[in-house]
Amino acid sequence: MTANQLQFFDYKTTTDRGRLYRPMLTARENGKGCMDVDTVKGCTLGMQAYPNGGCYGRCYANTDASRYRVDFATSVTRRYTRDSIVKVFCDVRDHYATWYRIGVSGDPCHNWNHTVNVCKELAGTGKVPVIITKHWRALTGPQLDDLAKLGAVINTSVSGLDTDAELEHRLAEMDRVERAGMVSVCRVITCEYGDTEWGNQCRHKQEYLLTLDPVIDNPLRLPACDPRVVSGDILVSKVDHAVGGGKSVSLHAPDIYLGTCKECPDQCGVPVNKSQKGSQ
Repeated sequence: MTANQLQFFDYKTTTDRGRLYRPMLTARENGKGCMDVDTVKGCTLGMQAYPNGGCYGRCYANTDASRYRVDFATSVTRRYTRDSIVKVFCDVRDHYATWYRIGVSGDPCHNWNHTVNVCKELAGTGKVPVIITKHWRALTGPQLDDLAKLGAVINTSVSGLDTDAELEHRLAEMDRVERAGMVSVCRVITCEYGDTEWGNQCRHKQEYLLTLDPVIDNPLRLPACDPRVVSGDILVSKVDHAVGGGKSVSLHAPDIYLGTCKECPDQCGVPVNKSQKGSQ
């Protein structure tokens, strides 16, 4: 058995919180039509910061993992062998979209070196790597340079629900990404906030974030029984046309897109000339 094979099979499969994600890199189209090539599954640092439900108390990836009794609080790097990367390469190359996403059910910042290496392996597909992160760990200068050469698009996930310190850090990382020569997208987890002291504080942050360019509006999904909804801090609506997740969504505007990736006008910030195939 080779060293690479040991990385696949010689590992602890469970913790006291549930099963671990398998440490094998895959490419898979999810329910929204997005090609998921997560280099890391799970989010140790996010769950350490917010142990009660993950970020914003309602991390969709943690909710999905809990449903299947998977330990989302333990980040697992998804490795590859020389043979297995061929299948991933072909799956990405043959997908309808002109881009693939890293950061669907885990933050790639837990292993930036591996994330950069995977993007290098997939460079020949001609597809744009879209990386979604909260920058719990910052990219190094050389890692930024490598991703810029690969044409990566970085989506920084922020929200009016973030603390001032979190926003300061993430906005600074957005600037670093832009200075490195990449498309730096402000991906805002939005809410319709109630007219409360806390709600107004969050709304002011959100209004500023939505002025940044390029920006993506990504509404928070949370149930009517959430304490912030019960208190009136956050308002939710029932929708029948949302794809993925629950049907209880906090919508600060009536025209926010809730459909599939294929028809989405944002295309995760990938420039129009590179995303035309994916938006047909």
